[in-house]
Amino acid sequence: MPRWLLLLLCGLYAVPGLIGRDPWRFADAAGFGVAWTMSLAPNGLVDWLAPNVLGEPLTEGGPMSAWLGALAIRMLPFLRPDLVVRWVAIAWVALMLLCVWSATWLMARRPGVQPADPFGASASTTDFGRAVADSALLITLATFGLLARLHETTIEAAQVVWIGVFLFGCARALESPRSGGAIAGIAIGLSVLTRGLPVAGALVLAVVVLVWKVGAFRLVARPLLLSMAAIALAVALPWPLALGYIGAKGLSWREAWLDWNALMVSGPTLATGRYALENLIWFFWPAWPIAGWAIWRWRERSLEPALALPLITALMLLVAAMLAPVGSEAGLLPIVPPLAMLAALGLPTIRRGLTSLIDWFAVMTFTLIGLALWLYWIAFQTGWPAPMAYSVQRLLVGFAPVIDPLEVLLGAAATVAWLTLVVWRVSRKPRALWRSVVLSAGGVVLGWFLLMTLWLPGGNYRSTYRDVAQQAGVVVSSRHRCVKTLGLDAAQRATFAYFGKLNLNDERPDCEWLLVADRTDRPLSVDGEPNSWRPAWRGQRPVDRRERFRLLRRVDR
Repeated sequence: MPRWLLLLLCGLYAVPGLIGRDPWRFADAAGFGVAWTMSLAPNGLVDWLAPNVLGEPLTEGGPMSAWLGALAIRMLPFLRPDLVVRWVAIAWVALMLLCVWSATWLMARRPGVQPADPFGASASTTDFGRAVADSALLITLATFGLLARLHETTIEAAQVVWIGVFLFGCARALESPRSGGAIAGIAIGLSVLTRGLPVAGALVLAVVVLVWKVGAFRLVARPLLLSMAAIALAVALPWPLALGYIGAKGLSWREAWLDWNALMVSGPTLATGRYALENLIWFFWPAWPIAGWAIWRWRERSLEPALALPLITALMLLVAAMLAPVGSEAGLLPIVPPLAMLAALGLPTIRRGLTSLIDWFAVMTFTLIGLALWLYWIAFQTGWPAPMAYSVQRLLVGFAPVIDPLEVLLGAAATVAWLTLVVWRVSRKPRALWRSVVLSAGGVVLGWFLLMTLWLPGGNYRSTYRDVAQQAGVVVSSRHRCVKTLGLDAAQRATFAYFGKLNLNDERPDCEWLLVADRTDRPLSVDGEPNSWRPAWRGQRPVDRRERFRLLRRVDR
Protein backbone atom coordinates (compact mmCIF):
# COMPACT_ATOMS: atom_id res chain seq x y z
CA MET A 1 0.00 0.00 0.00
CA PRO A 2 1.36 3.47 -0.78
CA ARG A 3 3.02 4.85 2.35
CA TRP A 4 1.42 8.26 1.98
CA LEU A 5 -2.07 6.74 1.86
CA LEU A 6 -1.47 4.52 4.88
CA LEU A 7 -0.01 7.39 6.92
CA LEU A 8 -2.88 9.68 5.86
CA LEU A 9 -5.47 7.16 7.06
CA CYS A 10 -3.63 6.75 10.36
CA GLY A 11 -3.43 10.52 10.82
CA LEU A 12 -7.11 11.04 10.02
CA TYR A 13 -7.92 8.30 12.52
CA ALA A 14 -5.65 9.39 15.38
CA VAL A 15 -5.86 13.19 15.48
CA PRO A 16 -9.59 14.05 15.08
CA GLY A 17 -11.42 13.61 18.34
CA LEU A 18 -8.40 14.51 20.44
CA ILE A 19 -8.04 18.16 19.48
CA GLY A 20 -10.45 21.09 19.45
CA ARG A 21 -12.54 19.99 22.41
CA ASP A 22 -12.78 20.05 26.20
CA PRO A 23 -12.29 17.08 28.53
CA TRP A 24 -15.54 15.17 28.14
CA ARG A 25 -17.63 13.86 31.00
CA PHE A 26 -17.09 10.48 32.59
CA ALA A 27 -13.81 8.62 31.98
CA ASP A 28 -12.14 11.14 29.67
CA ALA A 29 -12.47 14.05 32.11
CA ALA A 30 -11.52 11.82 35.04
CA GLY A 31 -8.34 10.69 33.25
CA PHE A 32 -7.40 14.28 32.57
CA GLY A 33 -8.18 15.17 36.18
CA VAL A 34 -5.69 12.65 37.53
CA ALA A 35 -2.90 13.92 35.26
CA TRP A 36 -3.71 17.56 36.08
CA THR A 37 -3.75 16.84 39.82
CA MET A 38 -0.34 15.17 39.52
CA SER A 39 1.06 18.17 37.67
CA LEU A 40 -0.19 20.50 40.43
CA ALA A 41 0.85 18.06 43.21
CA PRO A 42 -0.84 19.91 46.10
CA ASN A 43 0.06 16.97 48.34
CA GLY A 44 3.50 16.41 46.88
CA LEU A 45 4.63 12.84 46.27
CA VAL A 46 1.28 11.42 47.40
CA ASP A 47 -0.42 12.81 44.30
CA TRP A 48 2.18 11.21 42.01
CA LEU A 49 2.01 7.77 43.61
CA ALA A 50 -1.68 7.47 44.57
CA PRO A 51 -3.82 8.65 41.61
CA ASN A 52 -6.58 11.02 42.69
CA VAL A 53 -8.61 13.93 41.42
CA LEU A 54 -8.02 16.78 43.88
CA GLY A 55 -8.19 14.46 46.87
CA GLU A 56 -10.73 11.94 45.51
CA PRO A 57 -8.82 8.64 45.12
CA LEU A 58 -9.17 6.63 41.91
CA THR A 59 -8.04 3.09 42.66
CA GLU A 60 -9.35 1.41 39.51
CA GLY A 61 -6.08 1.37 37.64
CA GLY A 62 -2.53 2.61 37.99
CA PRO A 63 -0.66 5.88 37.52
CA MET A 64 1.28 5.24 34.30
CA SER A 65 -0.89 7.10 31.79
CA ALA A 66 -1.36 10.01 34.23
CA TRP A 67 2.41 10.18 34.82
CA LEU A 68 3.00 10.73 31.11
CA GLY A 69 0.29 13.40 30.95
CA ALA A 70 1.53 15.18 34.08
CA LEU A 71 5.14 15.21 32.89
CA ALA A 72 4.02 16.64 29.56
CA ILE A 73 2.05 19.38 31.37
CA ARG A 74 5.13 20.27 33.43
CA MET A 75 7.33 20.32 30.32
CA LEU A 76 4.90 22.48 28.29
CA PRO A 77 3.58 25.06 30.79
CA PHE A 78 2.74 27.52 28.00
CA LEU A 79 0.01 25.22 26.61
CA ARG A 80 -3.40 24.40 28.06
CA PRO A 81 -3.07 21.31 30.27
CA ASP A 82 -6.07 19.53 28.72
CA LEU A 83 -4.62 20.03 25.23
CA VAL A 84 -1.25 18.68 26.33
CA VAL A 85 -2.82 15.54 27.80
CA ARG A 86 -4.70 14.87 24.58
CA TRP A 87 -1.53 15.28 22.51
CA VAL A 88 0.00 12.60 24.71
CA ALA A 89 -3.01 10.43 23.87
CA ILE A 90 -2.36 11.00 20.15
CA ALA A 91 1.20 9.76 20.73
CA TRP A 92 -0.27 6.62 22.40
CA VAL A 93 -2.39 5.89 19.34
CA ALA A 94 0.57 6.38 17.00
CA LEU A 95 2.77 4.08 19.09
CA MET A 96 0.11 1.37 19.19
CA LEU A 97 -0.38 1.46 15.40
CA LEU A 98 3.38 1.37 14.83
CA CYS A 99 3.83 -1.63 17.12
CA VAL A 100 0.96 -3.58 15.54
CA TRP A 101 2.41 -2.96 12.09
CA SER A 102 5.95 -3.89 13.15
CA ALA A 103 4.89 -7.06 14.99
CA THR A 104 2.86 -8.26 12.02
CA TRP A 105 5.67 -7.45 9.60
CA LEU A 106 8.18 -9.46 11.62
CA MET A 107 5.88 -12.49 11.81
CA ALA A 108 4.65 -12.35 8.20
CA ARG A 109 8.24 -12.58 6.93
CA ARG A 110 8.70 -15.97 8.54
CA PRO A 111 8.92 -18.94 6.14
CA GLY A 112 5.97 -20.74 7.75
CA VAL A 113 3.41 -18.25 6.43
CA GLN A 114 5.04 -17.28 3.13
CA PRO A 115 3.10 -18.43 0.03
CA ALA A 116 4.47 -21.39 -1.90
CA ASP A 117 6.39 -20.01 -4.88
CA PRO A 118 8.64 -22.56 -6.57
CA PHE A 119 9.15 -20.33 -9.65
CA GLY A 120 9.90 -17.10 -7.81
CA ALA A 121 7.06 -15.24 -9.48
CA SER A 122 5.29 -13.82 -6.42
CA ALA A 123 6.14 -10.95 -4.11
CA SER A 124 9.39 -10.92 -2.16
CA THR A 125 9.45 -11.86 1.50
CA THR A 126 9.74 -8.21 2.49
CA ASP A 127 6.92 -7.05 0.22
CA PHE A 128 4.62 -9.84 1.36
CA GLY A 129 5.37 -8.98 4.98
CA ARG A 130 4.62 -5.31 4.33
CA ALA A 131 1.32 -6.15 2.64
CA VAL A 132 0.20 -8.28 5.59
CA ALA A 133 1.34 -5.62 8.07
CA ASP A 134 -0.54 -2.93 6.14
CA SER A 135 -3.62 -5.14 6.33
CA ALA A 136 -3.25 -5.56 10.10
CA LEU A 137 -3.10 -1.78 10.45
CA LEU A 138 -6.21 -1.31 8.31
CA ILE A 139 -8.12 -3.95 10.30
CA THR A 140 -7.14 -2.18 13.52
CA LEU A 141 -8.45 1.11 12.15
CA ALA A 142 -11.66 -0.57 10.97
CA THR A 143 -12.56 -2.34 14.24
CA PHE A 144 -15.71 -0.71 15.58
CA GLY A 145 -15.15 -1.14 19.31
CA LEU A 146 -11.73 0.47 19.38
CA LEU A 147 -12.68 3.78 17.78
CA ALA A 148 -14.29 5.91 20.49
CA ARG A 149 -12.43 4.50 23.51
CA LEU A 150 -9.01 4.97 21.91
CA HIS A 151 -9.73 8.70 21.63
CA GLU A 152 -9.94 9.25 25.37
CA THR A 153 -7.35 10.14 28.00
CA THR A 154 -7.98 6.99 30.04
CA ILE A 155 -6.08 4.02 31.36
CA GLU A 156 -8.06 1.77 29.01
CA ALA A 157 -6.74 3.62 25.96
CA ALA A 158 -3.18 3.47 27.31
CA GLN A 159 -3.49 -0.26 28.00
CA VAL A 160 -4.13 -0.98 24.31
CA VAL A 161 -0.76 0.61 23.56
CA TRP A 162 1.09 -1.79 25.85
CA ILE A 163 -0.61 -4.75 24.13
CA GLY A 164 0.90 -3.56 20.86
CA VAL A 165 4.31 -3.18 22.51
CA PHE A 166 3.99 -6.71 23.94
CA LEU A 167 3.22 -8.21 20.53
CA PHE A 168 6.17 -6.42 19.00
CA GLY A 169 8.48 -7.61 21.79
CA CYS A 170 7.42 -11.25 21.40
CA ALA A 171 7.77 -11.07 17.62
CA ARG A 172 11.25 -9.56 17.93
CA ALA A 173 12.24 -12.17 20.50
CA LEU A 174 12.40 -14.85 17.79
CA GLU A 175 15.29 -12.96 16.20
CA SER A 176 16.74 -11.24 19.27
CA PRO A 177 15.44 -13.00 22.40
CA ARG A 178 17.03 -10.71 24.98
CA SER A 179 15.91 -7.40 23.49
CA GLY A 180 12.55 -8.83 22.49
CA GLY A 181 12.05 -10.25 25.97
CA ALA A 182 13.00 -6.90 27.48
CA ILE A 183 10.41 -5.10 25.33
CA ALA A 184 7.74 -7.65 26.28
CA GLY A 185 8.76 -7.24 29.93
CA ILE A 186 8.38 -3.47 29.67
CA ALA A 187 4.88 -3.96 28.27
CA ILE A 188 3.94 -6.33 31.09
CA GLY A 189 5.32 -4.01 33.76
CA LEU A 190 3.58 -1.00 32.28
CA SER A 191 0.34 -3.01 32.14
CA VAL A 192 0.57 -3.46 35.92
CA LEU A 193 1.05 0.30 36.26
CA THR A 194 -1.85 1.01 33.90
CA ARG A 195 -4.67 -1.51 34.11
CA GLY A 196 -3.51 -3.66 37.00
CA LEU A 197 -2.61 -7.30 37.51
CA PRO A 198 -5.25 -9.23 35.47
CA VAL A 199 -4.14 -7.98 32.04
CA ALA A 200 -0.46 -8.30 32.98
CA GLY A 201 -1.11 -11.84 34.22
CA ALA A 202 -2.80 -12.72 30.93
CA LEU A 203 0.28 -11.53 29.02
CA VAL A 204 2.59 -13.59 31.24
CA LEU A 205 0.43 -16.69 30.68
CA ALA A 206 0.52 -16.03 26.93
CA VAL A 207 4.33 -16.15 26.95
CA VAL A 208 4.34 -19.30 29.10
CA VAL A 209 1.97 -21.06 26.69
CA LEU A 210 4.01 -19.92 23.69
CA VAL A 211 7.21 -21.29 25.21
CA TRP A 212 5.45 -24.53 26.13
CA LYS A 213 3.66 -25.19 22.85
CA VAL A 214 5.54 -23.42 20.05
CA GLY A 215 8.91 -24.79 19.00
CA ALA A 216 10.37 -21.49 17.78
CA PHE A 217 9.64 -19.81 21.11
CA ARG A 218 10.91 -22.85 23.01
CA LEU A 219 14.31 -22.45 21.34
CA VAL A 220 14.70 -18.94 22.77
CA ALA A 221 12.88 -19.65 26.04
CA ARG A 222 15.74 -19.10 28.46
CA PRO A 223 16.97 -15.63 27.35
CA LEU A 224 13.40 -14.56 26.56
CA LEU A 225 11.97 -15.50 29.95
CA LEU A 226 14.93 -14.22 31.96
CA SER A 227 15.02 -10.80 30.33
CA MET A 228 11.23 -10.51 30.35
CA ALA A 229 10.89 -11.42 34.02
CA ALA A 230 13.74 -9.16 35.13
CA ILE A 231 12.47 -6.10 33.25
CA ALA A 232 8.81 -6.68 34.14
CA LEU A 233 9.61 -6.88 37.86
CA ALA A 234 11.92 -3.88 37.66
CA VAL A 235 9.20 -1.80 36.01
CA ALA A 236 6.19 -2.99 38.02
CA LEU A 237 7.42 -3.44 41.60
CA PRO A 238 8.80 -0.02 42.64
CA TRP A 239 5.45 1.77 42.47
CA PRO A 240 3.34 -0.51 44.74
CA LEU A 241 6.27 -0.77 47.15
CA ALA A 242 6.67 3.01 47.22
CA LEU A 243 3.02 3.38 48.21
CA GLY A 244 3.94 1.87 51.57
CA TYR A 245 6.41 4.66 52.28
CA ILE A 246 4.09 7.67 51.91
CA GLY A 247 1.99 7.04 55.00
CA ALA A 248 -1.55 5.94 55.69
CA LYS A 249 -2.91 7.36 52.44
CA GLY A 250 -0.53 5.25 50.40
CA LEU A 251 -1.29 2.08 52.34
CA SER A 252 -5.04 2.67 52.09
CA TRP A 253 -4.78 3.36 48.37
CA ARG A 254 -2.72 0.19 47.76
CA GLU A 255 -5.16 -1.95 49.72
CA ALA A 256 -8.10 -0.57 47.71
CA TRP A 257 -6.15 -1.15 44.47
CA LEU A 258 -5.45 -4.78 45.38
CA ASP A 259 -9.12 -5.26 46.25
CA TRP A 260 -10.07 -3.89 42.84
CA ASN A 261 -7.63 -6.28 41.14
CA ALA A 262 -9.16 -9.20 43.02
CA LEU A 263 -12.64 -8.05 41.99
CA MET A 264 -11.61 -8.04 38.34
CA VAL A 265 -11.02 -11.82 38.45
CA SER A 266 -13.97 -12.72 40.66
CA GLY A 267 -16.16 -13.91 37.76
CA PRO A 268 -17.35 -15.10 35.41
CA THR A 269 -20.99 -14.29 36.05
CA LEU A 270 -24.18 -14.40 34.03
CA ALA A 271 -23.79 -10.66 33.52
CA THR A 272 -20.36 -11.20 31.94
CA GLY A 273 -21.68 -13.85 29.57
CA ARG A 274 -24.71 -11.78 28.62
CA TYR A 275 -22.53 -8.77 27.88
CA ALA A 276 -20.27 -10.88 25.68
CA LEU A 277 -23.19 -12.29 23.70
CA GLU A 278 -24.64 -8.84 23.14
CA ASN A 279 -21.41 -7.06 22.19
CA LEU A 280 -18.69 -9.33 20.78
CA ILE A 281 -20.10 -9.47 17.24
CA TRP A 282 -20.29 -5.72 16.69
CA PHE A 283 -17.33 -4.77 18.89
CA PHE A 284 -14.79 -6.82 16.90
CA TRP A 285 -16.27 -6.30 13.43
CA PRO A 286 -14.74 -6.73 10.82
CA ALA A 287 -11.76 -8.38 12.53
CA TRP A 288 -13.56 -11.42 13.96
CA PRO A 289 -14.88 -13.06 10.73
CA ILE A 290 -11.48 -12.73 9.05
CA ALA A 291 -9.69 -13.97 12.18
CA GLY A 292 -12.12 -16.88 12.38
CA TRP A 293 -11.34 -17.75 8.79
CA ALA A 294 -7.60 -17.57 9.54
CA ILE A 295 -7.98 -19.99 12.48
CA TRP A 296 -9.92 -22.43 10.29
CA ARG A 297 -7.61 -22.09 7.30
CA TRP A 298 -4.44 -22.55 9.36
CA ARG A 299 -5.91 -25.09 11.80
CA GLU A 300 -3.33 -27.73 10.93
CA ARG A 301 -0.46 -25.27 11.39
CA SER A 302 -1.78 -23.29 14.32
CA LEU A 303 1.53 -23.66 16.15
CA GLU A 304 3.36 -21.60 13.56
CA PRO A 305 4.75 -18.65 15.57
CA ALA A 306 3.02 -16.12 13.32
CA LEU A 307 -0.36 -17.66 14.10
CA ALA A 308 0.30 -18.79 17.65
CA LEU A 309 1.43 -15.40 19.00
CA PRO A 310 -1.74 -13.41 18.21
CA LEU A 311 -4.06 -16.38 18.77
CA ILE A 312 -2.77 -17.30 22.22
CA THR A 313 -2.49 -13.65 23.29
CA ALA A 314 -6.08 -12.96 22.22
CA LEU A 315 -7.33 -16.08 24.03
CA MET A 316 -5.55 -15.20 27.28
CA LEU A 317 -6.88 -11.65 27.16
CA LEU A 318 -10.38 -12.95 26.43
CA VAL A 319 -10.16 -15.22 29.48
CA ALA A 320 -9.12 -12.23 31.60
CA ALA A 321 -12.07 -10.22 30.26
CA MET A 322 -14.50 -13.05 30.99
CA LEU A 323 -13.28 -13.35 34.59
CA ALA A 324 -14.59 -9.87 35.38
CA PRO A 325 -17.83 -9.82 37.38
CA VAL A 326 -19.43 -7.48 34.82
CA GLY A 327 -18.62 -7.23 31.13
CA SER A 328 -17.23 -3.95 29.83
CA GLU A 329 -15.59 -2.41 26.82
CA ALA A 330 -12.48 -1.91 28.93
CA GLY A 331 -12.02 -5.67 29.11
CA LEU A 332 -12.47 -6.17 25.36
CA LEU A 333 -10.21 -3.36 24.14
CA PRO A 334 -6.88 -5.18 24.70
CA ILE A 335 -8.04 -8.04 22.45
CA VAL A 336 -8.23 -5.85 19.34
CA PRO A 337 -4.47 -5.69 18.40
CA PRO A 338 -3.81 -9.47 18.47
CA LEU A 339 -7.14 -10.14 16.74
CA ALA A 340 -6.27 -7.67 13.96
CA MET A 341 -2.86 -9.27 13.61
CA LEU A 342 -4.43 -12.74 13.36
CA ALA A 343 -7.00 -11.55 10.83
CA ALA A 344 -4.28 -10.04 8.61
CA LEU A 345 -2.54 -13.40 8.42
CA GLY A 346 -5.77 -14.93 7.12
CA LEU A 347 -6.21 -12.45 4.27
CA PRO A 348 -3.90 -14.24 1.78
CA THR A 349 -6.28 -17.22 1.77
CA ILE A 350 -9.61 -15.46 2.22
CA ARG A 351 -12.50 -16.56 0.01
CA ARG A 352 -14.07 -14.13 -2.45
CA GLY A 353 -17.49 -14.56 -0.83
CA LEU A 354 -16.28 -13.31 2.55
CA THR A 355 -14.43 -10.44 0.88
CA SER A 356 -17.57 -9.42 -0.95
CA LEU A 357 -19.65 -9.62 2.24
CA ILE A 358 -17.25 -7.34 4.14
CA ASP A 359 -17.00 -4.91 1.21
CA TRP A 360 -20.77 -4.80 0.72
CA PHE A 361 -21.31 -4.20 4.42
CA ALA A 362 -18.70 -1.43 4.48
CA VAL A 363 -20.05 0.36 1.39
CA MET A 364 -23.68 0.22 2.50
CA THR A 365 -23.07 0.98 6.18
CA PHE A 366 -20.60 3.84 5.91
CA THR A 367 -22.25 5.47 2.90
CA LEU A 368 -25.52 5.56 4.84
CA ILE A 369 -23.72 6.83 7.97
CA GLY A 370 -21.99 9.58 5.99
CA LEU A 371 -25.25 10.54 4.27
CA ALA A 372 -27.12 10.62 7.61
CA LEU A 373 -24.44 12.80 9.22
CA TRP A 374 -24.65 15.30 6.36
CA LEU A 375 -28.46 15.33 6.22
CA TYR A 376 -28.89 15.82 9.95
CA TRP A 377 -26.24 18.54 9.97
CA ILE A 378 -27.98 20.37 7.11
CA ALA A 379 -31.34 19.99 8.86
CA PHE A 380 -29.90 21.39 12.09
CA GLN A 381 -28.41 24.37 10.28
CA THR A 382 -31.45 25.17 8.14
CA GLY A 383 -34.39 23.78 10.11
CA TRP A 384 -35.47 21.57 7.18
CA PRO A 385 -36.56 18.81 7.15
CA ALA A 386 -38.26 19.77 10.42
CA PRO A 387 -38.45 16.27 11.99
CA MET A 388 -34.71 15.77 11.55
CA ALA A 389 -33.94 19.24 12.89
CA TYR A 390 -36.18 18.65 15.90
CA SER A 391 -34.49 15.34 16.77
CA VAL A 392 -31.09 17.05 16.84
CA GLN A 393 -32.38 20.02 18.83
CA ARG A 394 -33.68 17.65 21.50
CA LEU A 395 -30.15 16.35 21.97
CA LEU A 396 -28.53 19.80 21.89
CA VAL A 397 -30.94 21.93 23.90
CA GLY A 398 -29.74 25.52 24.03
CA PHE A 399 -27.00 25.09 21.42
CA ALA A 400 -26.95 27.59 18.56
CA PRO A 401 -25.90 26.08 15.21
CA VAL A 402 -22.56 27.32 13.93
CA ILE A 403 -20.88 26.88 10.57
CA ASP A 404 -17.11 26.68 10.43
CA PRO A 405 -16.08 26.92 6.75
CA LEU A 406 -12.87 24.99 7.37
CA GLU A 407 -14.70 22.11 9.04
CA VAL A 408 -17.27 22.00 6.23
CA LEU A 409 -14.49 21.97 3.65
CA LEU A 410 -12.66 19.17 5.45
CA GLY A 411 -15.85 17.13 5.78
CA ALA A 412 -16.61 17.57 2.08
CA ALA A 413 -13.07 16.52 1.16
CA ALA A 414 -13.37 13.39 3.31
CA THR A 415 -16.70 12.52 1.65
CA VAL A 416 -15.25 12.93 -1.85
CA ALA A 417 -12.27 10.79 -0.85
CA TRP A 418 -14.64 8.05 0.39
CA LEU A 419 -16.64 8.06 -2.86
CA THR A 420 -13.39 7.93 -4.84
CA LEU A 421 -12.21 4.96 -2.78
CA VAL A 422 -15.49 3.11 -3.37
CA VAL A 423 -15.38 3.72 -7.13
CA TRP A 424 -11.74 2.61 -7.27
CA ARG A 425 -12.46 -0.58 -5.33
CA VAL A 426 -15.57 -1.49 -7.33
CA SER A 427 -14.38 -0.58 -10.80
CA ARG A 428 -10.72 -1.54 -10.67
CA LYS A 429 -11.17 -4.70 -8.56
CA PRO A 430 -7.55 -4.51 -7.35
CA ARG A 431 -5.74 -7.70 -6.43
CA ALA A 432 -3.75 -6.16 -3.57
CA LEU A 433 -3.81 -8.18 -0.37
CA TRP A 434 -5.32 -5.29 1.61
CA ARG A 435 -8.19 -4.75 -0.86
CA SER A 436 -10.76 -6.54 1.33
CA VAL A 437 -10.28 -4.28 4.37
CA VAL A 438 -9.45 -0.89 2.87
CA LEU A 439 -13.14 0.00 2.48
CA SER A 440 -13.87 -0.87 6.10
CA ALA A 441 -10.94 1.22 7.34
CA GLY A 442 -11.80 4.10 5.02
CA GLY A 443 -15.45 4.01 6.08
CA VAL A 444 -14.60 4.15 9.79
CA VAL A 445 -12.22 7.05 9.15
CA LEU A 446 -14.92 8.85 7.13
CA GLY A 447 -17.59 8.49 9.81
CA TRP A 448 -15.25 9.51 12.60
CA PHE A 449 -13.85 12.44 10.65
CA LEU A 450 -17.33 13.80 9.87
CA LEU A 451 -18.33 13.47 13.53
CA MET A 452 -15.19 15.27 14.64
CA THR A 453 -15.54 18.11 12.11
CA LEU A 454 -19.20 18.85 11.34
CA TRP A 455 -20.50 17.70 14.72
CA LEU A 456 -17.59 18.52 17.01
CA PRO A 457 -19.03 21.83 18.32
CA GLY A 458 -22.33 20.13 19.15
CA GLY A 459 -20.64 17.07 20.62
CA ASN A 460 -18.39 19.25 22.75
CA TYR A 461 -21.38 21.27 23.98
CA ARG A 462 -23.19 18.09 24.97
CA SER A 463 -20.27 16.47 26.78
CA THR A 464 -18.50 19.30 28.60
CA TYR A 465 -19.05 20.93 31.99
CA ARG A 466 -17.22 24.12 30.96
CA ASP A 467 -20.16 26.54 31.01
CA VAL A 468 -21.74 25.40 34.25
CA ALA A 469 -18.33 25.21 35.96
CA GLN A 470 -17.49 28.76 34.90
CA GLN A 471 -20.83 29.96 36.26
CA ALA A 472 -19.98 28.47 39.64
CA GLY A 473 -16.52 29.97 39.45
CA VAL A 474 -17.93 33.47 38.94
CA VAL A 475 -20.00 33.11 42.12
CA VAL A 476 -17.05 31.98 44.23
CA SER A 477 -14.93 34.62 42.45
CA SER A 478 -11.63 33.69 44.11
CA ARG A 479 -9.73 30.46 43.50
CA HIS A 480 -8.18 30.78 46.97
CA ARG A 481 -11.51 30.26 48.72
CA CYS A 482 -11.96 26.70 49.89
CA VAL A 483 -14.87 24.72 48.39
CA LYS A 484 -16.06 21.43 49.87
CA THR A 485 -17.98 19.00 47.65
CA LEU A 486 -20.84 16.58 48.02
CA GLY A 487 -21.91 14.04 45.41
CA LEU A 488 -19.42 15.03 42.68
CA ASP A 489 -17.80 12.22 40.69
CA ALA A 490 -14.21 12.35 39.45
CA ALA A 491 -15.09 13.90 36.09
CA GLN A 492 -17.14 16.66 37.72
CA ARG A 493 -14.43 17.41 40.28
CA ALA A 494 -11.82 17.73 37.54
CA THR A 495 -13.84 19.99 35.25
CA PHE A 496 -15.32 22.25 37.95
CA ALA A 497 -11.87 22.81 39.42
CA TYR A 498 -10.26 23.28 36.00
CA PHE A 499 -12.80 25.49 34.22
CA GLY A 500 -14.32 27.14 37.31
CA LYS A 501 -10.94 27.63 38.99
CA LEU A 502 -12.41 26.32 42.24
CA ASN A 503 -10.17 25.31 45.12
CA LEU A 504 -11.81 21.98 45.96
CA ASN A 505 -10.82 20.60 49.33
CA ASP A 506 -12.88 18.03 51.25
CA GLU A 507 -10.40 17.68 54.11
CA ARG A 508 -10.80 21.15 55.60
CA PRO A 509 -13.87 21.41 57.89
CA ASP A 510 -13.99 25.20 57.75
CA CYS A 511 -14.54 25.72 54.00
CA GLU A 512 -16.69 28.73 53.19
CA TRP A 513 -18.39 27.10 50.21
CA LEU A 514 -20.07 23.76 49.49
CA LEU A 515 -20.66 22.46 45.95
CA VAL A 516 -23.39 19.81 45.71
CA ALA A 517 -24.20 17.58 42.72
CA ASP A 518 -27.79 16.34 42.87
CA ARG A 519 -29.86 13.99 40.75
CA THR A 520 -33.51 14.93 40.33
CA ASP A 521 -34.51 11.45 41.51
CA ARG A 522 -31.98 11.48 44.36
CA PRO A 523 -31.42 14.94 45.90
CA LEU A 524 -28.73 15.07 48.55
CA SER A 525 -29.29 16.43 52.04
CA VAL A 526 -26.69 18.72 53.61
CA ASP A 527 -26.00 18.54 57.33
CA GLY A 528 -27.01 21.76 59.04
CA GLU A 529 -28.94 23.20 56.09
CA PRO A 530 -30.51 25.80 56.17
CA ASN A 531 -29.16 26.90 59.57
CA SER A 532 -25.49 26.56 58.61
CA TRP A 533 -25.67 27.02 54.83
CA ARG A 534 -27.60 29.32 52.53
CA PRO A 535 -28.10 28.87 48.76
CA ALA A 536 -25.85 31.02 46.59
CA TRP A 537 -26.24 29.51 43.10
CA ARG A 538 -28.01 26.77 41.16
CA GLY A 539 -27.07 25.52 37.74
CA GLN A 540 -27.20 22.62 35.33
CA ARG A 541 -26.24 21.62 31.85
CA PRO A 542 -29.14 22.24 29.44
CA VAL A 543 -28.66 18.80 27.83
CA ASP A 544 -29.04 16.90 31.12
CA ARG A 545 -32.10 17.85 33.15
CA ARG A 546 -31.55 15.07 35.69
CA GLU A 547 -28.25 16.51 36.89
CA ARG A 548 -28.22 19.67 39.01
CA PHE A 549 -25.58 21.60 40.91
CA ARG A 550 -25.87 23.87 43.96
CA LEU A 551 -23.41 26.22 45.63
CA LEU A 552 -24.03 26.85 49.32
CA ARG A 553 -22.26 29.41 51.51
CA ARG A 554 -21.79 29.27 55.25
CA VAL A 555 -24.21 31.52 57.08
CA ASP A 556 -21.55 32.94 59.39
CA ARG A 557 -19.35 34.16 56.52
